[in-house]
Amino acid sequence: MSRHHSHTGDEPVRIEDLDRRSIDHVLTTTRAVRRRLDLERPVPLDVIDECLDIALQAPTGYNLQNWRWLVITDPETREVLGEVYRRLLAPFVEKMESELPEDDEQSQKVAASSQYLAEHLHEVPVHVIPCTTLQIEDEYELWASMEYETDLWNMAASSVYGEVWPAAWSFMLALRSRGLGSSLTMIHLGAEPEVRDLLDIPEDVSQAGLIPVAYFEGEDFRRGTRRQLEEVAFYDRWGRSRERDG
Repeated sequence: MSRHHSHTGDEPVRIEDLDRRSIDHVLTTTRAVRRRLDLERPVPLDVIDECLDIALQAPTGYNLQNWRWLVITDPETREVLGEVYRRLLAPFVEKMESELPEDDEQSQKVAASSQYLAEHLHEVPVHVIPCTTLQIEDEYELWASMEYETDLWNMAASSVYGEVWPAAWSFMLALRSRGLGSSLTMIHLGAEPEVRDLLDIPEDVSQAGLIPVAYFEGEDFRRGTRRQLEEVAFYDRWGRSRERDG
């Protein structure tokens, strides 16, 4: 059997038969990979298709499946996308560096890796742009027609991107389990009309980001440094933590 053989899902799997340790490992070690991408190793499109097929099982409102996926391998197109990305990232990095404390090593490390990705984006063998057929303006009008008494832009944005983010994350998890690295970037959306024209994307389709994909180099990944749960998880009321044993 090929290592990239796709499970059809036809055979029932009992919860007690799942390898929870492996599942948890993938969930807790899927990193935004920017530096450790193997820029020389080709990525078979069959592997991309297999991961996208898994992503299509992600939840979607009313099962409308509004997501669309644009897979880019053409070197000239990737070259242009890289130029757009670098142009838009420059002012963002400049602003972030001016605001980040010099002793914030983690943030400085992320900024450096983002710059590295921008410089080499055109070399990454596969770019995947997750899209949705929804538009924020249309969703706003939909919710406004119900006369809800609130500012509905947040609701509209959540409706649009909530349709595609779960599938995009499933795609990235599937890549991770097959030895590929990826990261979810959005800088190119600062020139969304330009990229739309480049890629012949219809005007009624919204781009949600750009996912560079390549096999990763080096050893496996570890859990990332995160805030303590007590700092970010509240119960019943904002700011109310839960006492835990130990």
